[in-house]
Amino acid sequence: MTTTTLRTRTAAGWRSTTGDAALVARRRSRQDAGLLVLAAVVLAVTVLIALAVPRIVLRTADAGVQGAVRDAGPAADLVAVLGRPGVGSVDASGRPQRIDNAATLVANAARDMATSLPEPVQAVTGPVVTSVQSGPLTARLGDDLIGTRIVHLGTPTTDDPVVRWVTGIEPRMTPLLPAGSTDPRVVEVGVSVAAAEQLGIQIGARLPLTGPTRGDAVAVVTGLYEPVDPTSPVWSTFADLREPQPAPATAALVGRAGLLTSDASLPDGLQTGTSMSTSYRFPVVPADLRATDTRAIAQAVTQIVAVPGPLTGSDGRPPSVGSDLDTVLRVADARLLAGTAQTSVLLVGLAAVGALTLVLAARLLVVRRETFLLAERARGASVASVGLRGLVESVPIVVLATAVGAAGAWLIVPDPRGTWVVAATIVLVAATAPALAAAVVVAGAWTGRRLPANRADRERVLGRRRVRRLTAELALVVIAAAALVSARGRGLVQTATGGVDLLLASTPVLLAGAATVLLARVLPPLLRGLSGIAARQRSLVPIVATARAGRTAGTRVPLLTLTIAIALVVFCGTTAVTVSAGQDTAAEIVVGAEVRIDGGLDPAVVAELRDAPGVTAVAGATVLSERTFGRSSGVKAQVMLVDSADLAQILLAHGRAVDPGLTSLGSTDDDSVPALISPSLRSTAELIAPAIMGADDFVALDVIGDADNPPVLPAEASTLSTAKGVVVVDRELFASVSGDELPATTTWVDGPGAVAAVRDTGVAESPGITVTERVDWLSTWRTSPLNAGLLALLVATGVILAGYAALGLVLTVVATSRERGRTLSALRTLGLDARTARAMTFGELAPLALAAVLAGTAIGIAVPWALMGALGLDLLTGHPAATSLQVTWVPIVVATAVVLGSLAVAVAVESAVRRRDRLGEVLRVGER
Repeated sequence: MTTTTLRTRTAAGWRSTTGDAALVARRRSRQDAGLLVLAAVVLAVTVLIALAVPRIVLRTADAGVQGAVRDAGPAADLVAVLGRPGVGSVDASGRPQRIDNAATLVANAARDMATSLPEPVQAVTGPVVTSVQSGPLTARLGDDLIGTRIVHLGTPTTDDPVVRWVTGIEPRMTPLLPAGSTDPRVVEVGVSVAAAEQLGIQIGARLPLTGPTRGDAVAVVTGLYEPVDPTSPVWSTFADLREPQPAPATAALVGRAGLLTSDASLPDGLQTGTSMSTSYRFPVVPADLRATDTRAIAQAVTQIVAVPGPLTGSDGRPPSVGSDLDTVLRVADARLLAGTAQTSVLLVGLAAVGALTLVLAARLLVVRRETFLLAERARGASVASVGLRGLVESVPIVVLATAVGAAGAWLIVPDPRGTWVVAATIVLVAATAPALAAAVVVAGAWTGRRLPANRADRERVLGRRRVRRLTAELALVVIAAAALVSARGRGLVQTATGGVDLLLASTPVLLAGAATVLLARVLPPLLRGLSGIAARQRSLVPIVATARAGRTAGTRVPLLTLTIAIALVVFCGTTAVTVSAGQDTAAEIVVGAEVRIDGGLDPAVVAELRDAPGVTAVAGATVLSERTFGRSSGVKAQVMLVDSADLAQILLAHGRAVDPGLTSLGSTDDDSVPALISPSLRSTAELIAPAIMGADDFVALDVIGDADNPPVLPAEASTLSTAKGVVVVDRELFASVSGDELPATTTWVDGPGAVAAVRDTGVAESPGITVTERVDWLSTWRTSPLNAGLLALLVATGVILAGYAALGLVLTVVATSRERGRTLSALRTLGLDARTARAMTFGELAPLALAAVLAGTAIGIAVPWALMGALGLDLLTGHPAATSLQVTWVPIVVATAVVLGSLAVAVAVESAVRRRDRLGEVLRVGER
């Protein structure tokens, strides 16, 4: 064969394959415009969902991370602490030398640190705030004492002033005292306008200072200032410089107010105090935080805190660096992983149902054109040409619908983040499904391949086909089981990258596929059995309906579409109810009562709370951390000292579990103290005599039970430890036996009047006191961006999936209507009325719908139960012990109503359409 001949044949083959493809595609598109528009709308909506949902979750996670850092406040800032600037400098007489350029040294060090921070930290921190401050001082104003400190503030990387001098002048540098002078050291300072008005400080006032100073020292007020921006991070830890603060209740002070030095007077301030420190605060800007960057930022913060060498100043002194930002971000990242796990399940499910719906639409399109496609094949058209014409028709529509969906997603969430993988898969299915379906239809026609006439050979060929199908089905079941086991073991999210593992996120879809395979195997024989029963009935409806249902129920794509959609509808409802109920329980566990007060309370206040109307119980608790359990055992335990009887009353009132023996902790017959211990300490208690160190010696313990449900105390309490073992004893009894003074650091107040009683005491305004109300905690937790966003996503996804299920069922009804119409048309010639025809149609499709509802419901309930840990629901409820599966009938009823309602409407519409058929045409043509 010559090259010319080969080229000629290739060109001829190409022309025969592509000839008139565009013309045929255009004509067919006009004939089926309605169905194509429907498919395009479904594709656009599915692409929009596939692109928008990950972006919405990321935006929600961003808001959650930003809120967590904002709630953490100054503790999340990165702070580097050095000693006094110019340390070690002395004058000729050996006295500490005044550093006249101290402000410049501090500013230069701040600029060096700002450029030496790791890049991830630099990207989320604002301008550095420098502070040089003394230790606590006492200033005398007439006969009154004021708590104070000398502070210098600066923002070296910006030119904006920190304060505005309202009255007087900015502090200046004072003349240097001669050697041997007995005059007090003088430092000029400024006071805030609010502090001056409240405390009666006037310009020119001389305030003698006592505390860690070098001899006698006097602060002279030269000016009054007001902050330029009171909300600036500059003032985050210097509220006493902004306005006067109340003095501690035990101190004989009229208030607390800071004394501000300027750049000029800072050297005098350094000369005055002996306990001076320099801090460089890099405030975190929450708006700059992104959920996708939390891991890198947390790792960078941990690194710089552990190894602060890069921040070493020009004098060679490495700073001490501290920040809670890494801890806050890791907690937020854990919640983000939980949200990502749930979102991945919903996203993959939505994509699968959307893609299957598009396959059903393509199947319907091919069914409507089957006669023309077979005629083309009979006239010599190749399978490739049929498929190419399908692509020429589908690709432009898919491109347009994809562009609309992508544009809609961008308009809703203009964010470049997210993934195109799911959307690209859906687009690929939409583009190729019509062409492949058409190719499959024509490939089986006019091929010359027929089943052998010999029975044995025919059975052998059919047996091979059955084995291949069975092997594929078993492989699907095995993959689904493996995905379930793997998801339970390692979760749905890749912990190394935080990305979605699409295979494991497809677990519900794979389980639905496995259930579909089983249903497709079980339904036909079951319907054949029902058909035998129906044959003994006088009514025609059961006979025809069960006979046709046996063929319709075996169609796997409609069954798979409905099963996945219903499974995810039930999953969304079950998960939403589980999380909502878990949040209620978490509020009971975390807060512990109607109100929790953290901080030491005056006994008079506690007595007032006990006597308040509507208060049923008041219980106190405190914690001793890192106590040795038993003499020389080396086992550390956390000792919880509680008011056992009152705590048990609160637990019972809220329906929570009470450890057996809790109410008996307050009484003993000897010198031992009854105790409940955690199971981790049980083996130690069996080897040695249980005891806990008291004030002077070990206190023997009488273990009377297990502490399976110890009270939950605030995680930020400084008394908490990492000890795994927990010992619960009665606080009053342990104090009397050990001789310790053990005031309560946490107080629970319960009862219908607890909130009002606590508010009436005004303890929330006391320094060092934090009041947490159960209702407020629950409201704050539920309305947090991530929790509220995921709950809304679950509800919205359930609604969308219900719509997909309805559409899939309608497409199935339409796709099977042609063959069903032949039967009903023949029966119409025998006197079949419209009502009976509708009953037959409904009876034919009802088994398919009911099987999908039953299988989908079972999967929708089983998935959250089996994957509760992998989904991270405990991070969304607020406490691990609060997470338990809650099943509700609402999503099940909604899914059933949608499916049966859609089926009824589709049957009614089909009946109305067929009612227009003239019986004469049916008799003449024979079928429709």
